[in-house]
Amino acid sequence: MKVSERFIQALKETGKPIHRLAWEAGLTPNQVYKITSGVDRPGQDDPRVKKLCEYLGVPIDYAFEDEPKGDRAT
Repeated sequence: MKVSERFIQALKETGKPIHRLAWEAGLTPNQVYKITSGVDRPGQDDPRVKKLCEYLGVPIDYAFEDEPKGDRAT
């Protein structure tokens, strides 16, 4: 799974710097950076993503998009 673009956009639309947003959500700026930059690829059970979703007031499903399934030739 991949963090959705709409989730990242919602974080940007708060208008707050990443460090402030992180502290207000109960995370560190480094944790938020790793999630939003793609360094970490959290799953739906990741507590960091849950905190960010709670902060934004959105369901956890909002934070993720399904990865396209490629056609596999055998």
